[in-house]
Amino acid sequence: MNRRSWPWALAALALTACSGKEPATVADLVILDAAVVTMNPAAPEARALAVRDGKIAYVGDEEHARAWIGEKTRVLKLEGATVLPGLIDGHIHLMDGALALDRCALGDKQLSIAAVTPLVRDCAARTPGDGAVVVGGLNTADLHTDRKEIDAILSGRPLLMFSADGHTAWANSAALELAHIDLKTRDPEDGRIERDRAGEPTGFLIDTAVGLVADMLDKPTPEKREQVLLAGLNAVAADGITTLMEANADADTVRTYVSIARKQQLHTHVTLALGSDGTSTDLEFARLKGLRALTASEPLLRADMIKLFNDGVMEYPTQTGAMLEPYLDATGKPTKNFGPLYHEPAPLARFVRRADSEGFGVHIHAIGDRAARVALDAFADARTHGSRRSYSIAHLELVDPKDIPRFREIGVFPCVQLQWAQPDNYSVDAVLPYIGAERQSRLYPARSFIAAGATLVGGSDWDVSTYNPFEAFAVSMSRTNPDQPGRGVLGEGEKLALSDMLAAYTINAAHMLGREAEVGSLETGKSADIVVLDRHLDDASPVADVRATKVLYTFAGGTKLIGPHGH
Repeated sequence: MNRRSWPWALAALALTACSGKEPATVADLVILDAAVVTMNPAAPEARALAVRDGKIAYVGDEEHARAWIGEKTRVLKLEGATVLPGLIDGHIHLMDGALALDRCALGDKQLSIAAVTPLVRDCAARTPGDGAVVVGGLNTADLHTDRKEIDAILSGRPLLMFSADGHTAWANSAALELAHIDLKTRDPEDGRIERDRAGEPTGFLIDTAVGLVADMLDKPTPEKREQVLLAGLNAVAADGITTLMEANADADTVRTYVSIARKQQLHTHVTLALGSDGTSTDLEFARLKGLRALTASEPLLRADMIKLFNDGVMEYPTQTGAMLEPYLDATGKPTKNFGPLYHEPAPLARFVRRADSEGFGVHIHAIGDRAARVALDAFADARTHGSRRSYSIAHLELVDPKDIPRFREIGVFPCVQLQWAQPDNYSVDAVLPYIGAERQSRLYPARSFIAAGATLVGGSDWDVSTYNPFEAFAVSMSRTNPDQPGRGVLGEGEKLALSDMLAAYTINAAHMLGREAEVGSLETGKSADIVVLDRHLDDASPVADVRATKVLYTFAGGTKLIGPHGH
């Protein structure tokens, strides 16, 4: 049988009659004739499994699995298809991404301002009223423009164009006026209002400066938030994600998750990494603990992690990634720009220690090698004070080779977004001339972490990049750009095997979230979070097959979320 035709051939969850069963031995679901990848090192492979009361009841051979079949058992026969534990996205902005789905978007395409103009004007025409026009997905890497050009796109209404990377935006004069940004406006902490030689704002806003305009926009209602979040959860479930870490969650996001959980509409295990400015004050920790307390009665929710930003992004013209060596100018000469560090070493170490004492782990955004080193130093300091919390660093575009072994030594999870580990205008055009070939050759380490004994974790950072894990798997295996194959390979020595990425998106991520007793592998007693693929995959599978993989069924806690007959 052609496995690619399975959606039609799998015969919807067949019922198999069997009499004389004791209730305690009858499963709700039995999966047979499967290539089960358990992620349990003691028994890494199986042919069948059984589910009862939302838990894995049995994993092993078909003969013993059939003993669990009763009159009401649903039986799924897979003819060798791969079955995985529910996948875990270790770093995603699901709430923000879901809200942005209603926004006009430019798709992160490398476009000139001339090409952007008609798209934005069309968006404005479809946005009723005379209020702000908001556009997402602008590719700002190596983008050269100014306020005059932005005003020429749209001048009669405020215009805010968010970058695809989430760290910058372009605003026209009307949007700057709406936010009262002018010659006298000071840069916010951890942000920058780009200015011309006369000191006038150019319209280019970086990191927290984006919020000066964004905070003036209309806010979605709680009902709207719940609607789009449920849609987002269904969308990621369709790609096999049953557990996630919502990075940088604010109070509205926490309340939205809690609300849908209380309505019995949440099936995903969610860790909320609470956004913080990193101040070690009683007021800030009272706020964080208050948000954590909201989730206390919901078993699928946790809010025991804090998210910090230690720097921004590396691409020109933003260049807010904190570097150990300076950025270069267009001629290749060193500048005085090392990129800003958003948390100095001593205050960051104090914050991490305070977080430990209050029962929080810490997850830090670090793009540049200096940002990564300072984060590692803060975590090392906490360990010397006896901390056993979960510590992780996200993104890690550039890491000094001396620091890579420290992840294992200190016990820090590298949480990587390997969909980015391909040659494109971000990693080449907007970076290579400004950091040089040697540093550029070390972008997005992956194999180096594993070789050094670190526990690699995967995540998407959606809506910055796709949440589809199989696309990230394919890039990690090839380090090539499927849309621009002529660009070659980015970091040949950093390629991973499929099994490395499966571990990063399952059991390793479960350990980072402290949920390894619940999820991350198919073992008796764990939550029945199960993903059925449309084909057999293993380390010998071609990259193209991995990229083309589709999820046929997703079960969370034994409940079918995705299947051939819909949600």
